[in-house]
Amino acid sequence: MDDDPIKGHEARVRAVDPLVADQGALVVREHDVPLEVPGGVGLVNVDRLDPGSLQAAWSPLIVHRLRARVSGPDPQKALGALLDRWLEMPRGDEPEQALSVVWPSRDTVPVRALAVRGFAPTVAVSVHRLRPHDAPAPPASPVKIRAAGQGDVDTVSAMYERLAAFDAQFGWVTPRPSTPDRIRESVAGEVLPLEWCWLAEVDGEPVGCVIVEPPVRARWISGWVNDAPVAYLGVMYVEPPARGAASGRR
Repeated sequence: MDDDPIKGHEARVRAVDPLVADQGALVVREHDVPLEVPGGVGLVNVDRLDPGSLQAAWSPLIVHRLRARVSGPDPQKALGALLDRWLEMPRGDEPEQALSVVWPSRDTVPVRALAVRGFAPTVAVSVHRLRPHDAPAPPASPVKIRAAGQGDVDTVSAMYERLAAFDAQFGWVTPRPSTPDRIRESVAGEVLPLEWCWLAEVDGEPVGCVIVEPPVRARWISGWVNDAPVAYLGVMYVEPPARGAASGRR
């Protein structure tokens, strides 16, 4: 592979968003298939999920993934050529297949190549630097926040399920028969003992929850960000009657 597309891609992305990491050399993993076109290089892989796993509720069962780097005078043309090569590859006729490309949202120059080929945004990963010393005091609110404990397994699990059902409206998430059991197992065995989980309450009644992976558990995504330490906000849900009343802000 020619290094020029990789170096040009990294420089362009860094110029528009210095916080975005993992835009340099493509590390070849097992079963990766390389692609190369003028001005672009990529690696293609396939993820297959167990239908009974929790992850399968948040994704199609078979996901074809492209990691791409493009540069030169026409990055859109280079990305389009990579996508066309990828789309020509055989995939069989198994159900629940999807194609996925992760792209820095501020690097808009090549994005039309995705749109004209039928790709649409399904998931956004955002980063925000925490500045606790600069943060203004929260406004007066009837919403109270407390840490969730093992006695809250049912409450947190139910909200988590409702979040999955809401997200399923947009086409990527697919709640399955096993999803309620996998969510409850995750909340009881991982979230509450190992992660940060808070409940929002009004007059003692739960109205929302948030689940955050602390830095020690968020190492899987820390390489995407040019900053440290990194925590990952994975679940945030507010019950419909409580929305618009500062629960999310709190």
